[in-house]
Parts: sequence; C-alpha cells; structure tokens
Amino acid sequence: MAARPEPAERHTVRVALWRLLAYARPYLWAILLAIVLASLFSAGRYGRAYLVKPIFDDVIGPSQALREAGGKLPLSIGELMPGANLLGGEAPPTPDAGPGPQAEEEVRQRLREQIARSMSHVIGFIILIVVAMPVVMFAREYLVQWVLGRIDLDMKIELCGRLLALPLRFHRESNRGDLLARIMGDVGVAQRALALVFDDFAEALIMLIVGAAALLFVSWQLSLVMLVVGPGIFATISIFGRRIRKSAYRRQRQFADVTGRLIEILEGIKVIKAFRAEGHEQDGFARASHRLFRRGMGVVVNRTLARTLVDGLNNLAAVGVLVLGIFLVLDGRWELTMGDLAAFSAITVTLYRPVRTLARGWSQVMDAQPSAERFFEVLDSPIEIRDADDAVPIPRIREGVRFDDVSFSYGREPVLERVELEARAGEVIAIVGRTGAGKTTLVDLLLRFYDPTGGRIEIDGVDLRRARRDTLLDQMAVVSQEPFLFDGSIRENIRYGRLDASEDAIMAAARAAHVDEFVDALAQGYDTEVGAGGARLSGGQRQRVTIARAILRDPAILVLDEATSSLDSKSERLVQDAIQKLLPGRTVFVIAHRLSTVRAADQIVVLEHGRIAERGTHDELMARGGLYRELVELQNADVSEDGPVLR
Repeated sequence: MAARPEPAERHTVRVALWRLLAYARPYLWAILLAIVLASLFSAGRYGRAYLVKPIFDDVIGPSQALREAGGKLPLSIGELMPGANLLGGEAPPTPDAGPGPQAEEEVRQRLREQIARSMSHVIGFIILIVVAMPVVMFAREYLVQWVLGRIDLDMKIELCGRLLALPLRFHRESNRGDLLARIMGDVGVAQRALALVFDDFAEALIMLIVGAAALLFVSWQLSLVMLVVGPGIFATISIFGRRIRKSAYRRQRQFADVTGRLIEILEGIKVIKAFRAEGHEQDGFARASHRLFRRGMGVVVNRTLARTLVDGLNNLAAVGVLVLGIFLVLDGRWELTMGDLAAFSAITVTLYRPVRTLARGWSQVMDAQPSAERFFEVLDSPIEIRDADDAVPIPRIREGVRFDDVSFSYGREPVLERVELEARAGEVIAIVGRTGAGKTTLVDLLLRFYDPTGGRIEIDGVDLRRARRDTLLDQMAVVSQEPFLFDGSIRENIRYGRLDASEDAIMAAARAAHVDEFVDALAQGYDTEVGAGGARLSGGQRQRVTIARAILRDPAILVLDEATSSLDSKSERLVQDAIQKLLPGRTVFVIAHRLSTVRAADQIVVLEHGRIAERGTHDELMARGGLYRELVELQNADVSEDGPVLR
C-alpha cells in the first residue's frame, strides 16, 4: 500500500471499537435478548455458589445441633420434599427450649422439619439450575453466533463493494500482499474482536456485575476489602493493552510483507525455476517469516504478562479475604457466619473466571485493534470517481469523442500533456508510440478510470465528469493484451458482456469471434470450465472469448489495447479476423495493433513523452518521415507472414 500515517494518528481505540460495534446495530434486538439470557445464566451460576450459605447455616449447623440433642436426621424423600418457599423458612431453634423430655422432643422435631425444609429448597434449586441453565446457555450461544455470523457477512459484503468502487489509482498504488492481508487476515481478526465483545467479553461483564451484587448482598464489608485490588487489575489491563496494540500493529504489517512475498513467489514461479533461484526465494521467505514470528511473540509476551499479573492479584485478593473472613467469623465481627464466609468464598471463586476473561478479552481486543484500523483504512479510502449531483445520461454516441487540452499525472511526473484529439463517430483512431508514451493512460481516461488533471474529455459535447458513469460504460468494451476470464464456463464468460443476453445472442457472438471452432472439440462444449484466469485455455482461445464478450456487448466505443501482440501467428490470424467483424459501425481506439489495422485507420496519433508528436493517415505519416515512419521501419525487421507488427 502507499505510505499511510500510523493508526494512532487516524483512529483511537474508542473510535475503531465504536465503528465495529455499529455493525451490530441492525441486530440490537437479538443482542438485548442475549444479554437477558446471559444475566439469567450468571444469576444461576452465582445462585449455585450461594447455595453453600443455606447448606452451612440451615442444614449443616442444625444437623450438628440435632445430633448433639440425640435426634435422627431426616433422610427419606418424603421428609426432604415438603412444600416450602425457595430457600426460605424460619431460623432454626436452639436445643435449649426448656427442660423435660417432651420439650426436648419438640426441639428435635422442629430441627428435623427445618432441616428437611432447607434441604428441599436446596434440592429444588439444584434441579432448577440443572434443567434451566443448559437451555438458557444454548439459546444465548445460538443468538450470539447468529449475530456474529450476520456481522461477518455484512463486513465482507461492504469490503467487497468498497474494493470494487475504489478507483484504479488505489489498486495501482496498493501492494497486493498488503491488500490481500487486509482482506483475508484483518477482516477476520476485526470480526473476532466483535466475537469477543459479544460473547466472552459481554458474558464476563454481566457475570462481574451480577457477582459484585452477590458479594455485596452476602457481606458489603468484605466486598469493600476486595476492591483494594481493583485499581491494580484495571491498571494492568490498561497498560498491557496499549503494549499489545502496538505489538499487534507491527505484527500485522509484517504479516502483509510475508503474504506479499508468497504472492510474488507464486506469480513468478516460472522465472524462479528458470534462474534456479528456489533457494534464494526460500531464504527470503524464511527471513520474513522469522520476523513475523518475533512480532507475534511480542504480542504473546505482553498478553501472557497481563494475564499472569491479573491472576496474581485475583489470588491475592481471594486468599486475603478468606483469611480475614476466618478471623472475623471466629471473633464474631460484622455478624458473619460460616455460611456467609463459605458463600462469599464460593462467589469469589466463581467471580475469578469473568475477571480473568475480561483481562484476556481486553488483551485480545487490543490485539485485534490494528486489524480493525487497517480494515477501516480500506473503507475510508476515497472513491475518486463519483457521479456529479447533476450528472446526465449519455445516449449512444452520435457525433464523436473530443480530448480538449487533456493533461494527466499519476504523481509529479506528467503522463499526458495538453492532448488535443477528436474522433468522429464511426472512425478508427490508432494510437501508437514507444513504451511509456501514455497510450494506455489515454484510453483509461476515456473509460473514466481516472479523471484528467487538466482539460476535459467530451462525448457528443458532454464532459465525462458530468456524465452518468453507468451509461458511459454501458456503451464501451475493451479487448486488452492480456485476456482475463473468470473462473467459470465459457458460456458464462461470454455472457459477462451482457448479463441479460439470450442464448441465441451468445451463440452468435461466439461464432463471430471463432469461439465455436475450438469449443466443438471440447467434451462439455460451452459449459467447459476455463479455470482461474482462463488457465485451461490457450492465449488465442482466451482472446477469442473476450472478443465474443465484446461483440455481445455491442459497444458504441471499442478499445483494442494490443489485443494480438502476445499471440502466435495462427491465433493472431483468427483473432484479427474476429476483430475485423467487430469494427464496423463503432468508434474504435486501437493501441499498437497490427499494421494492417493501423494502415486502415482514419487517423493515426503518435504519442511521444505524453504529447501528440504526429497525426494523420498512414500514407501521410510515412511520407512525412517522422517518428511514425521510424517506428514502422524499426519493426519491419520483426515481420510475420501477415506483415509487420506495430507495438
């Protein structure tokens, strides 16, 4: 990619996270329902921990008193399941209710009833937890994963749309490896940040809130003691979160470098093997991968340190509160009972998991932060070519195309300077010149892949910057030097020229482009899969398919960009014949084509250093003895059986 400022200069953590969270807005109802379910699940978990209080205070304590009074514990199902309010009941009586055997028996009976009632409450609550919690957990997990799946879908669709809308300048200046890393890597990592927020992070936060309320309910005094370690935990999370974010940004940039090197290896495999450079490329890839490993370990070190420190502070708080609680219970302070201390300790142990999850989750969110920023950098890239507010539709060309004092530059150096050119409707304009003269840039401006930096281009008197781009491109077709086919069937690739075309129209275009001559020999005919980029077809076959695609489009303006320069003689003859069938009735711009086509052109424009050096017919330019004649004579040495090639 082109150099961009550090993410810290463009996005804050808050802004990037807020933008990620905005993807969840359409699914707010599902998120709220998931929060309610998570709250119920958290209440169930802390309720399970709180059970130790009634077990200690209402079952174990009275049972010990009953044994001391010589009574028998209630152990039958009938005794344990009398109707009663959940975890309610009277306080257990003491065994010294009065002298005499009858009074003692009444005490024992009341103790038995109280123990049975408390046990029935505990058992009933356990049954409720066992039955309800799995159902609640399943419903919550399903909702969360549904929301995350929809968000992932929305993000990928938006990114694809943005990449398609971005101008060629963006794709020209982008490093392919970096761009692929952003698409394949950063989007996934950014989406995982949302998964953490809506899954682990949200659940842990709810459990933390509910757990804190449970601790306050059991003993607000011990809860205040627990808060002593709170600042240390949050400071640890914050400090290491910033370190993780910086380390992760360096790692993602290195990941882009590794991806780019791998793409270069795959694209240049023939050259690599021809020069026996396998070892050199492997060493280079290994060095880049080792750097990526070191960057990744930097993230791991900070993340592990943060988790370790949080664990240590949690353990310190838990042990400290437990020791303090034992002394308070033994000393009778704060009206703490063994049941209170046991419940407080059980809730603290349960609370340990969400605190650790929050620390880990925040570290992972910071780890994903650079990926989110890189994702938004693509979405924030400006779409340079937009329809003006007063854009007008362009009907099929009637008068012609005019370049009026057109200049263009990709950077500091101008590519085109003050170009004046007029092509009347139906004319063939040949554009020739040395490599780098600006020939392809000239037709790119006509297709409005870029806008001129100076001057204007008009079709029938309408400035292209005021034209609706869809109506402009609807009447244009391009046949380029490197024919590109999509990974699909031959029929689908031809239909790409006009998606609503009938089968008869597709077949007619195929015959006109001589596609039928090689398709008839294929087992699956027009349903034959061409492979990625058309790799299963020869160069001449691919080019004929692209010409059939252009014929099907029936363009008013046709651009032929070195359409036969890379073909062998036989393929070139077939393609040339197909092109000749495509020319009549169209305004044609031919770049460095066969001399026969150039000779027949209504006007030949010779570019040199971005300026028009000469113009005229073939005979006029040959008679003038300028640059055009020099190019022709230089290339006459490269004569095929069909004549010299002007490139």
